[in-house]
Amino acid sequence: MKILKLELLKLQKKTRSWLGPILVFWLIMIAYPLTVEFLKEKFEVGFFSVLWIAILISMMLAAEDIFTEDFNDGTLEQMMIKSSPFSILVSIKTLTYWMLIGVPISVLSFIFSFGTTENFSLSLMILPLSLISSYIFLNLFVLGNALSLNKGSVLGALITMPLALPVLIVLGKSLTAIQLDINFISFILLLLGCLSIIMVAIPLVVSYIIKAHLE
Repeated sequence: MKILKLELLKLQKKTRSWLGPILVFWLIMIAYPLTVEFLKEKFEVGFFSVLWIAILISMMLAAEDIFTEDFNDGTLEQMMIKSSPFSILVSIKTLTYWMLIGVPISVLSFIFSFGTTENFSLSLMILPLSLISSYIFLNLFVLGNALSLNKGSVLGALITMPLALPVLIVLGKSLTAIQLDINFISFILLLLGCLSIIMVAIPLVVSYIIKAHLE
């Protein structure tokens, strides 16, 4: 808990790191209506595809420098020396970024969804999908950042982007289930299952990768 509070304070001081991805998401969603005719039915065509891609891009930007500063100033080496498993520290750091970036973006997803569809129940179903998918995307791009540490964040994004495609497919199918009034809980459970595996596997993999960078 103490480490989580410390990471939250550190991230809050880096305004660009957490505010930037949120503003990018907001700008993408604001710009979307400008690309279609000013008709309500046109807004809904492709809206959710843009929404999922906006979340994906925002999470990619969020993970861009998650380890870079700590790597350059030697903080990561000090973390390695501590008794706590480094994978736990990676999990806490990822959770911190999701709390300050992923959660606000998910709330904005609900707001934009309701503003576009004027369907409260549909928008409410979008909220858990946004929360889960944003956490999955963030973990994937954290892996990419670790792989490309000091080699450019674009390389890491290119490596991990294909891993995000199945999640985008599931999000699309879940939306179809909602619109056809089919029980979409199975898609939520599928995403939660993927998230539970990712939350265990990726911190372990990332910890080994960063150790290799430091050796």
